[in-house]
Amino acid sequence: MKHFFIFCRHYKNRAGVTLIELMIFIAIMSIMASTLIPLLFNVTKSRQRQDAIALVEQNGAQVLQEIIHAVQSAERIISPLDGEQGIILVLQTDSGATNPTLVTRYSGSIIMVQGSTRRTLSSELVGVTGFIVENTSTAADRQSVVVSLDMSREIRINQPLVYESHFDAVINLYPDDVTTGDSCGCWPPSCIDDIYVWPVCIDGICVPYGDFDCSMEG
Repeated sequence: MKHFFIFCRHYKNRAGVTLIELMIFIAIMSIMASTLIPLLFNVTKSRQRQDAIALVEQNGAQVLQEIIHAVQSAERIISPLDGEQGIILVLQTDSGATNPTLVTRYSGSIIMVQGSTRRTLSSELVGVTGFIVENTSTAADRQSVVVSLDMSREIRINQPLVYESHFDAVINLYPDDVTTGDSCGCWPPSCIDDIYVWPVCIDGICVPYGDFDCSMEG
């Protein structure tokens, strides 16, 4: 019991934390916070920028590969005409399910239409800001196109940051001595009242389809 009272008396007489010590502690913590928070912010910003770069570059390469495959598998280029540029690439293929094949920019994305089926090639996480096709064919049996597209990704941290990248490719069609894709003898795709219309051969009948704006075509 004696030892207990000695301990209590000793604990009671211990000095507490003074106001000055508390203020010093708060000042030190404030300095540490002011140093660490910007560092953490910069690390996060750098990581998100790297993620945006990887996303844009990978998606751009994937979209180009899809277009390259479609062009090289086609029988001929329908649009744009030789020596001309356009915002819609139209290809004749040897399959009724994929003929014609169209590639264009629509609502900030790259879309591919094969026959009556449409699908989006680019990711919804990136924006497509430009798409141009130039027909560089030198002869009917030596057709080629140059495809150019621009993609971007916005990073929203404090002040918005946009990463943009340009992609292009020169694509040659594989020679095809016999073409079979136009079995119905349909009319060529065209822009009618600012809507792009193309025919699809279904059971021997040319069925028109129209989907996207073409007011800037040509």
